[in-house]
Amino acid sequence: MKNTTTTVQGIEVYENKIWQLVDEYINTVLCIHQEDYDSVEKYKKDIADNRIDMFFYISDRIEKPGNDDIELLDKIFNIYIRICGRYGISPTLQMFSLMVGINNGTFSDWVDGQYRVGSKHGETVKKWKEICAGFALDKLHNQTGTNANLIFACKVAYGMAETAPVQADHVQGIPQQSAQQIADKYKDALELPEMERPKL
Repeated sequence: MKNTTTTVQGIEVYENKIWQLVDEYINTVLCIHQEDYDSVEKYKKDIADNRIDMFFYISDRIEKPGNDDIELLDKIFNIYIRICGRYGISPTLQMFSLMVGINNGTFSDWVDGQYRVGSKHGETVKKWKEICAGFALDKLHNQTGTNANLIFACKVAYGMAETAPVQADHVQGIPQQSAQQIADKYKDALELPEMERPKL
């Protein structure tokens, strides 16, 4: 699984330095290669299990964008979520903030309008948060079983809530009666005279 693209001349190149650093981390720090695995899923899991170290590795080797360049930050975020998508990592604003060297609280300030009011910063961070929430929700919907940790994270980090199940007695159009009420309603039918048995 290469993180390069091929030019029309047939040369493999990296679209940006971050993808180059991802491969460098996998090959030189983790020292793993996809061909050594019997499945791509196991290879991706080993990378995902080391995601924090990988994003710190990237952070230590990229030029940090300034807080004022929201368009550049948005481009880096798009690379970040593609890395997460490729290796089965749930993206979070916290991890992205560590990678780009901007305090996560700064993102919250932008969303709350406490800083950079009137710029695209707040709306952009809201978009990022929605994308992270979407990844988490997609993971919940597409896994077998229940993941209580992920459900908790969705509630806390993204404000999601479980919907209460509809109680059977509140379903419209279906009368709810007890067995006794049904018996009382049809008791006349139960009190029919007994028929004579036919002779064989």
